[in-house]
Amino acid sequence: MRRIIGLTVVLTFLSACSTFNEWRRPASFGRDLSGTYLGVADYKFGRKGPNKAATRIYLNEVEGERGSYHAVLLEYVNLLDMAPEYVAAAKAPAINKVIGYLKNITRKISVYKVIPTEVDGTLNMFPMHVAGNDIVANMDSIARKLVLNKNKGLKHPLEGARITGPSNEKKFQEIFFPMKDDKKHNGIQYSLANFIYTKVGLDSTWRKSFLPGPYLSAYGRLNDEVLTLSSQDNKHFYEFKINLAMSTDRSKRRRERMFTNKKSAFLKGKFDVIEPHDGMFLAIPTEAETQTKNIMEGRIGLFIDIFDATEALNQDVVELVLVDPAHPEDFLMYYEHPDNGNGEQ
Repeated sequence: MRRIIGLTVVLTFLSACSTFNEWRRPASFGRDLSGTYLGVADYKFGRKGPNKAATRIYLNEVEGERGSYHAVLLEYVNLLDMAPEYVAAAKAPAINKVIGYLKNITRKISVYKVIPTEVDGTLNMFPMHVAGNDIVANMDSIARKLVLNKNKGLKHPLEGARITGPSNEKKFQEIFFPMKDDKKHNGIQYSLANFIYTKVGLDSTWRKSFLPGPYLSAYGRLNDEVLTLSSQDNKHFYEFKINLAMSTDRSKRRRERMFTNKKSAFLKGKFDVIEPHDGMFLAIPTEAETQTKNIMEGRIGLFIDIFDATEALNQDVVELVLVDPAHPEDFLMYYEHPDNGNGEQ
């Protein structure tokens, strides 16, 4: 019954979008790949969750390196499961107290540097990691390959493209980006997301700016601010807080379940924030507890509005994601207060 309800509401309110930039200047096959694209992660049988999971890639051309890109690759959770919490938070927040607050949007998030190879139309995808106060590509790792469709007249630059899986990841086959009129079975997750974004008109954006303001433990839980972002004199800061009003009289386990990642439950302290690359942030501890420092070490901060309803529903809630490059499923996620106004309050 829950899945039937979820399907009904998601077809009405939920969306994921693929934004396609104009092909402005030459890259591989003469295409600028910058933008965001919806695809399918095609797994082997026996995997927990949908074997054909909706997946999104965001590509941002590297400044000064024409034809190379920074990429964020994320895989959605089961859209049918998350739909009731999302719709309730957007349309009837009081219901969240009964059915729960939205805190699980994606299953895993990875960050890559995408570099052209000698073979036109094929690019290597090297995972990025933190090295001191910089974020660099691990050129010694096993690269995935982004293989573009050679055909002309495509709807967008990644139509018909595929991303191969590294040989050491047994359950991963490939990610593919469906053709407009192909007959291939793309799975209910992709079909659902694709249908809705074209009907509702939501977007999905990787924001390149640092967005100050209050951030919440879950989407729509307005009384649970746990992180404050601020800027002063072109410097940026994180401050993690323990919300005593929400923590008192609750067990440790119950409090942990209120977050996307249980590691977020008891973070406390202040960090300076630097931006080694456009849209990628690092936290440098200043007054943080040891446990908080350890959890935050090596994480890459990204501002992503996974379901960007700014135009369609006049809702603007950005997620701050703190990614562990070595463990794509171990990310921290915080939800911008809906009244923040894109970091303007």
